[in-house]
Amino acid sequence: MKRRGGALGTLITFILVAVLVGAAVTLALALHGDIEIRGITPKKTAGALVKFGEFNASSLVIRSTVEDVYVVKANVSGLVVKSNLPINVSFENGILEVYCPIKESIIGRRNVCNDYRNGTVVVEVGRELDYLSIGHAVGDFLVSAGAKRVTVRDFVGDFKGESWAEYTVENVVGDITLHASDHVSINNVVGDITVIVPPDFSVALNAEDVLGNVRNTAGGENGTIIVSISNVVGDVNIRG
Repeated sequence: MKRRGGALGTLITFILVAVLVGAAVTLALALHGDIEIRGITPKKTAGALVKFGEFNASSLVIRSTVEDVYVVKANVSGLVVKSNLPINVSFENGILEVYCPIKESIIGRRNVCNDYRNGTVVVEVGRELDYLSIGHAVGDFLVSAGAKRVTVRDFVGDFKGESWAEYTVENVVGDITLHASDHVSINNVVGDITVIVPPDFSVALNAEDVLGNVRNTAGGENGTIIVSISNVVGDVNIRG
């Protein structure tokens, strides 16, 4: 179902889009070295992947990363972190946090990973995660490891969630593909959205202020998944 907002809702949506696109595109270009912004333009090429350790974690938080991130299923006993960027890794109370550090300089604070091109972060996961959080990141993300709940916020890039999970997505510029086994909430997105549900599941869709085509072909009697989508510029496709 597609619902168009009134004049005020449409105006607010366009203002939101202008702010998101302007800020996100400028930041993304700078982080990828396409334009120069003093203090954050990459200068070095990242090298080979290095193992940062193996952790017995049940939840994973990834934030402030640059370039591509892969969270993949692997034959490991816990979580194994690899990267060619100078990331930091912390582990406490069963939660593993992976992030790029912030450094103070005469021109202000900057993300250390911004100094590098062709960076990659890989997290190998041996068992299903209770929770995966991704935020304040630029680059493409692939999540193929099992996770019960996935949250994506403040993100520029394409996101592919191949894990059957519950998803919350907010403030994203880029295309999104999700495999949903539970509730999906998507808000403030510029890009095309694809939500895939298990076979023979139906979808209870609430779509508001979507500037694009909305198509829902999911149907079945095995169960119903609630999908809430609002403030989106792009096409929405929901299927089984």
